[in-house]
Amino acid sequence: MKKYKLICIIIFLLILLSIVLATFIGSADIKFAQVIDIYKFKLHFLNTDLDDMGLYSIIWNIRLPRAIVAVLVGGGLALTGCIMQALTGNVMAEPYTLGIQSGAGMFAAFSIAFFSQIPILGILGTNILAFIGAMVSMIFVYIISSRDRAKSNSNLILIGISISMLCNAIIQLIIAFAPDNAKIRSIVFWTMGGLGGAHWEDISLLFIVSIIGFIITYALAEELNIISMGEETAIILGVQLHKLNKILLVCVSVMVGAIVSISGSIGFVGLITPHIVRKIVGSDHKKLIPVATLTGALFLVWTDIVSRVIVAPKELPIGVITSLIGVPFFLFIIKKRSRGVK
Repeated sequence: MKKYKLICIIIFLLILLSIVLATFIGSADIKFAQVIDIYKFKLHFLNTDLDDMGLYSIIWNIRLPRAIVAVLVGGGLALTGCIMQALTGNVMAEPYTLGIQSGAGMFAAFSIAFFSQIPILGILGTNILAFIGAMVSMIFVYIISSRDRAKSNSNLILIGISISMLCNAIIQLIIAFAPDNAKIRSIVFWTMGGLGGAHWEDISLLFIVSIIGFIITYALAEELNIISMGEETAIILGVQLHKLNKILLVCVSVMVGAIVSISGSIGFVGLITPHIVRKIVGSDHKKLIPVATLTGALFLVWTDIVSRVIVAPKELPIGVITSLIGVPFFLFIIKKRSRGVK
């Protein structure tokens, strides 16, 4: 228990340090002392004066909210990965591989392209439509995979990939009929994922959704542990599987919808972090959930930093980097499973 708490404290402190580092690492040449001066100015510390307001805008209005959004997105994706892997009993399950993110992106793309032509889309907003898309995709995957107990084996991933391919095809169709280039560029952003458009206004939504999702999931950690032992065992021990599935599936849909509406589709975070953390702290979800959430947050902060500096002054979509890391990892897991290694 002490080791687990120490790991959480260390990762949390690394996240705080990473947020500060993320505000001065980038294509613009900014010194660490200048960043500290801006923090002093904003916090009214020692009545510090600031002459360069352009520098202030880069640090406080662009880089800092972007780093915080990266923390919330990374933590949220890792948390949803833990939930999906527990519910399906499949370590390869996560919102990206199950097509949930693609469904959210498809509805978001439809909203971006046609909200001006269809009044109700403007009323609902991109965030709500992304949530609806995540929910619809999840329902399709869950219903299809529930037949013949497919959700207990690799067929679940094949179903998810099929749903993802269908959603991506529809997104391409939406792009073809999009009314102008600005909307096309915005839709392409959703498909690749990125945090370049992060603002302070996005943080409140992500924070509320992430905190509520974490509290609900952590409160049900014991039930998730029981489910991991098998559905029959869970039923014998009194777990209401149908009710639990509904609660957690809605929780995942809300979180994924909120995340995708702000960051676009960022894959494999929910696959990589829970799998690695499980090797360190074990399969107890009371330990796995908080450590995986913090690890996902730390991972995405540094992935975002890499995306900003690797081809500076241009920016590489963060979803490209996570896919370059995640696809080999995904294949590695498949290879291990084919050999019967857990």
